[in-house]
Amino acid sequence: MQSLKNIGVIAWNTFRESVRDKILYNIVFLTIALAFFSIVLGEWSVFDRAHVIKSTTLTIMSLSGLLISVFVGISLVQKEIQRRTVLTLLSKPIGRASFIVGKYLGLMGVVASHLAILTCVYYAILVVTNSSPTISLLSAIYLVFWELAIVVAVALLFSSFSTPVMSALFTLGVYFAGHLSGQLLEQVRFVQRMGEIEGTSGAILEKAAVVIHAVFPGLYRFNISSYVVHGLELPDMYLLWSTLYAVGYAAVFLAIASWWFSKRDFL
Repeated sequence: MQSLKNIGVIAWNTFRESVRDKILYNIVFLTIALAFFSIVLGEWSVFDRAHVIKSTTLTIMSLSGLLISVFVGISLVQKEIQRRTVLTLLSKPIGRASFIVGKYLGLMGVVASHLAILTCVYYAILVVTNSSPTISLLSAIYLVFWELAIVVAVALLFSSFSTPVMSALFTLGVYFAGHLSGQLLEQVRFVQRMGEIEGTSGAILEKAAVVIHAVFPGLYRFNISSYVVHGLELPDMYLLWSTLYAVGYAAVFLAIASWWFSKRDFL
């Protein structure tokens, strides 16, 4: 119970500290501005305006969450280390795992608040532009949240042992690899079926693609904008399995981050 209390205190203080960060406000204002700019894109596009506004705004939500994870999430641990305040915190009866988990939950509270604000703006734009706002769009936003849950865990993992710049680059690398790993595997197998790559080189390339697909989290699984924008039905239990997938990956990354952080010497 004491550990849970410590986690709660750290999470709340992290949330309060993060919402006072000027970078966070810049990201939020920029995101809202881009969301309104999607109206202009919809007017200019040769495609259906409602589809353009919906898909563009969902993409903006995901990318803005990535920016929060990189610029705010990575600094959470690094600020404590650079200011040496981590020594004061860890001198108290607070486990290092509780410290990492508390930081994670605090930032996820920021991400949830960010998505909640954007959701209100999103639906306001859809209502004003008569773009058929539907409840099914909430499922896409729900999966954006769980996508960011993995990204935040990755950011905390790298920030627990690396510099801010390298942590940002590593997190961005995992993000893009997670979105492209599925396409990479499909392209490699397609090239093999076409006979353009044969023999040992083809087998090695396929195994490399399989390893990349297995190791990196499949963030492409959380992008269902094409389904909700066009009114298509998701496979049965898709939201449940995607949630469990995200929880599993986030738990693994947090466990590694806690283990690595526990090995660091700050003296």
